[in-house]
Amino acid sequence: RTLAPSSLYVMPGTHCKWVQADSQQINDFRTVMTGELHHLLLNHSLIGAGLPPQENSADAFAAGLERGLNAPAILPQLFEVRASHVLGTLPREQVSEFLSGLLIGAEVASMRDYVTHQHAITLVAGTSLTARYQQAFQAMGCDVAVVAGDKAFQAGIRSIAHAVAN
Repeated sequence: RTLAPSSLYVMPGTHCKWVQADSQQINDFRTVMTGELHHLLLNHSLIGAGLPPQENSADAFAAGLERGLNAPAILPQLFEVRASHVLGTLPREQVSEFLSGLLIGAEVASMRDYVTHQHAITLVAGTSLTARYQQAFQAMGCDVAVVAGDKAFQAGIRSIAHAVAN
């Protein structure tokens, strides 16, 4: 794939990488601890204390995503996650999904100034994270291309091998 004059690669994971590159070099590299923060909050804080097994919920994820995109100052919202399931306005089995949406929404919203519509945005990840980030970018009005993480890794290794051999 040929890089656009200004390409942005977003690589979600435990630490989401945001890489701005042109055809010659990486121009900017940023890392966001979204996945790690989700794990810590769900497993080692009052937000996740005493929760039953979690279930998938597109609605809970979408609600969290909307909150995160519209109010990316995340700290005031974190305790609201706990209060919501304690008060029964958020099903206890859906806290993980809501929290995931909230964190991804806040991440993407906080990078709003970093993303311009001139960027060709490519998501490089596994299926579940790709769908979540795609939903966040679409809510911001940004189109994204998708490359499977394993295919990107294989192409990168081939590129390195080719460069070393020549």
